[in-house]
Amino acid sequence: MTEELATPLEAVPSRPGLRQLGRIALAAGAFVGFGLGGALLSWVVLPLASLDPDRRRRRRRCQRLVGASFRFFHAYMRGAGLLDFDPRQLREPLPGEAVVVVSNHPTLVDVTAMIAAYGELCVVAKRSMFYNPLVGPLLRLCGHVPSGADGLGAPSVVLAQVRERLREGHKVLMFPEGTRSPPEGLGRFRGGPFHVAIECAVAVVPHAITASPRGLMKGQAWYAIPTTSIRLRIEQLPALSAGDFEGPRELRRAVHERISAAL
Repeated sequence: MTEELATPLEAVPSRPGLRQLGRIALAAGAFVGFGLGGALLSWVVLPLASLDPDRRRRRRRCQRLVGASFRFFHAYMRGAGLLDFDPRQLREPLPGEAVVVVSNHPTLVDVTAMIAAYGELCVVAKRSMFYNPLVGPLLRLCGHVPSGADGLGAPSVVLAQVRERLREGHKVLMFPEGTRSPPEGLGRFRGGPFHVAIECAVAVVPHAITASPRGLMKGQAWYAIPTTSIRLRIEQLPALSAGDFEGPRELRRAVHERISAAL
């Protein structure tokens, strides 16, 4: 993985040729398709799938449907030569019922990749997305949790909702950096995911995500895509039991060290 991260970013030429313009058109198609697919799921498919009085069961059904649609989304990007990622590479299922899944966050599509791979995940997602008419209903029907104003930092209501999901038996994906990762290495981890894991006595499952050449990073325009396919790889690392640590600070340090070492 170290060699992959050392690969320089292939910048888009200031005057892209016909081949690169074609790649930008394919990327635009991916974004348009994502929006239209999100609207179809939000307003037609998931409401029909939610006709079940059992909240946990209907949320998990919606999560599986979204996972299947994201696998199709990633198949399109793989076939278009935009992103080399196959969700089937993650053959190891997540352990147990309720767990906290944490990862670094180098690219825009980390969430779709993780959901495509695992299917049944609740995600702490950007709050503004819940007000998006295309995907907002989807996020709510799947039981995803809106982040606070300061990422994963302050808001107790966010952590209260995460605790509720865990106690219902859901697996919850959280990005401890609270935003996308810096170009090199890891940002500082917030304490929220680890406090919740300790309080609910659940395992934490770290993941390391690499992308080479670098693209879809924070602050990068959607059309600033590399001239070759981005090779996205997700590695599931050994789970850590919250009961093996004295407190959230020690658990946070151990997870940061494991992800950092894997990168």
